[in-house]
Amino acid sequence: MGFRKRLLWGATFASASSLWLVPSALAQSVDSRIETGRTLDEIVVTAQRREEQIQDVPLAVSAFDGSAIESLNARDIRDLASVVPNLVISKVAIGPSMTQVSLRGVNSQDPEKSFDPAVGVFIDGVYLGTSAFNLLDTFDLERVEVLRGPQGTLFGRNTTGGAINAIRSSPTGKFGIKAKVTVGNFERLDAAAVVNAPIVEDLLALKIAAFVNTDGGQWKNPSGGATGAEDRWSTSTRLRWTPNTDLTIDFTWDHAEDDSELTPYIPLGVAAATTLPYRITGVPPTPATILAASPPDRFCTIAGGRCRQTDFSFSNVTDPHRMDAKLDAYTLNGDWKLGESWTLTGVLGYREAAENVYIDFDGSNLTVFNVVRSQDYEQWSAEFRVASNFDGPLNFVAGAFHFNSRYALRQAIKLDVAMVSPIPALGLAYANASGDEDNHRAKTTALFAQADWSIAPDWTLTLGGRVSWDDKRIRTKFVGSPVGMPPTRAAYSVSQGVPANRPVTSSGGASESWTEFTPRVSLKWRINDDLQAYASYTRGYNAGGFSGRAGTVLDVTTPFNPEHINSFEAGFKSDLLDRRARFNVAVFYNDYEDKQEEAIQPGPPPTFTSTTVRNVAGARIMGIELEGTAILSDSLRIEASAGFMNAEYTDYKGFVSTAQYISTPPQPAGTLLRADLSSLKLRRVPEMTASFTPTWEAPLADGFLTARATARYVSEQYAEFFNDPRGRIPGQTFLDASISYRWGGKDNDRMSLTLFGENLTDEQDTTSFTNSIVDFGTVASPRLYGLTLQVNY
Repeated sequence: MGFRKRLLWGATFASASSLWLVPSALAQSVDSRIETGRTLDEIVVTAQRREEQIQDVPLAVSAFDGSAIESLNARDIRDLASVVPNLVISKVAIGPSMTQVSLRGVNSQDPEKSFDPAVGVFIDGVYLGTSAFNLLDTFDLERVEVLRGPQGTLFGRNTTGGAINAIRSSPTGKFGIKAKVTVGNFERLDAAAVVNAPIVEDLLALKIAAFVNTDGGQWKNPSGGATGAEDRWSTSTRLRWTPNTDLTIDFTWDHAEDDSELTPYIPLGVAAATTLPYRITGVPPTPATILAASPPDRFCTIAGGRCRQTDFSFSNVTDPHRMDAKLDAYTLNGDWKLGESWTLTGVLGYREAAENVYIDFDGSNLTVFNVVRSQDYEQWSAEFRVASNFDGPLNFVAGAFHFNSRYALRQAIKLDVAMVSPIPALGLAYANASGDEDNHRAKTTALFAQADWSIAPDWTLTLGGRVSWDDKRIRTKFVGSPVGMPPTRAAYSVSQGVPANRPVTSSGGASESWTEFTPRVSLKWRINDDLQAYASYTRGYNAGGFSGRAGTVLDVTTPFNPEHINSFEAGFKSDLLDRRARFNVAVFYNDYEDKQEEAIQPGPPPTFTSTTVRNVAGARIMGIELEGTAILSDSLRIEASAGFMNAEYTDYKGFVSTAQYISTPPQPAGTLLRADLSSLKLRRVPEMTASFTPTWEAPLADGFLTARATARYVSEQYAEFFNDPRGRIPGQTFLDASISYRWGGKDNDRMSLTLFGENLTDEQDTTSFTNSIVDFGTVASPRLYGLTLQVNY
């Protein structure tokens, strides 16, 4: 289905929904067809750094309170993607609790810490500077807000796609406990608890939360290696000090450890060329027939036919494929009411993490391509802002922000020389323990302000802006195998870690600074108490920096500049049927400037190329988003969402290497050819996402029985930059369902028992693909089911 047809379908859906709501509203006063006393909850969000009703905020926001999050039966925030339009969240199998988030088609694919995520993730107001440890557990979350579109004014850099703003529960100052245990298939056993207690009544309160998630792995492994078994735990301690009614200060300490196995990689090599969808425009040095294609995978052709694996239920990894990661985080939140009209808010955060990750990239029972990555990371940030609460026509929020991070990476590989040289046979010689070491530092300082001005009755003009000063530095060195470590079969295993005293083959360093201004203009029209329309312009940017994954010192130390998005959005929000129905629509147009994308540069033997990041492309993304909720009776509630996008490169000219074309006869080693890459589809950008969720609830005996199901659809998307068919994720329909019974206490919430199932249709396909020295990828989780018992006292 083409985008125009999808857009037409969406417009039809919106029109049909509106037409249904109007006669229903008229009929309500005549024959009370919807007989219910229930109304939709008022949802309070902080999307504009102040507390507001979600329907009053002039931007696209999806919000979930604690009960809505619990109804997803999710371990982590990935399940938000099932009900938020144009949101894709993928787990990354290269580090602890690591994600790739794509929102409105804007994403950052590389998890290397020298790159910044394009969708900001915040926990209790603290910006998470890397994609590691940002796959947040859902148990203790009080609220999650998904802000769609650039948030550069109030949330800063690296929110060009949007922001995920998560807020955990606060100490109650009363004795209480919430605990749950979940058992499920694949030997799943999860446990979590939150304990509240007063220390000094009305002055000091304590909350302790903890969870542990374990399972036996979702993949069989006949070779006896990793199955993707999860083993992670976390604890959080929060103290709340309230010396008076105007001042609240929270201090939080978090500790997390992740000793899980990585999601197993599977071989995705092919014995024949794979055609790629772009046009080669350059003239090769040797006259030849040129085909845009990935050539056969060398591992596939020389390793006894270990080619593309089609059965996704098992893995054959035998070398180390796991992690050992620890995180400590400290957060200080404060709110001080300065009289009736002012509130001062401060957020201080410090996070430090240590990671050792062992990776079997070839996904086979042979030792072909193994890596150990040892990283130390720390960040600290501070934000202070003041918000007004005047009775008059003007209110504002203004503040200052500072962020500082640094990390050190030490990496070592074990690579079968047969992968890069035709001389030795497989399994005879290895490049042992060579690799690279990087030290990186990033700093950002910003000043921001946003004002809401009631320029006329029912009309509000919003003006905002942020000035950011960014500075980044990197030192890199490439190292060879340690002296005395010969290239033999058993000389080195990555499980031994990164050896010391490796000889330096090349090194260098660089620094760069940038200054950016990101404005926002919005106009809101309050049509009546239940309907508003708005239009806005916002500019966002992703920070510039250095490509820590590049293959030469020159490419690592050559900076790329910030990329920018000019975003135009319009929409309306409506509460109908005496607040028993809600329908919101947003349309948007994003214009990418100086887009950061992969660029292939000349490199040294044996690869002859280096893939890095440069500002080489332009793109546009346009779409529509629909969200609706209706209470049809005291027992039945329905929720639906749909997102439609059309994304394309407007300009992208670059080079391709022999890894992306086939020449007959072959070209000299290292020959790069010019190509027009603008016909490629942007990664992780499905044209359509949709969900439909009915929830039925009725009294039963001394409690309540609730049944819920979610059907969601995600259309075709590509996980790999060059749109290799092996990285194509087909359109998929997923079905999740649960049935729960809750009882006890005056609100029937003392105890609950929930039977749930996820991906009941057992949709399982690739979720990532990498064309490298070996071709490998990951696949989605199979059907999952389980039983949860929860108690609240």
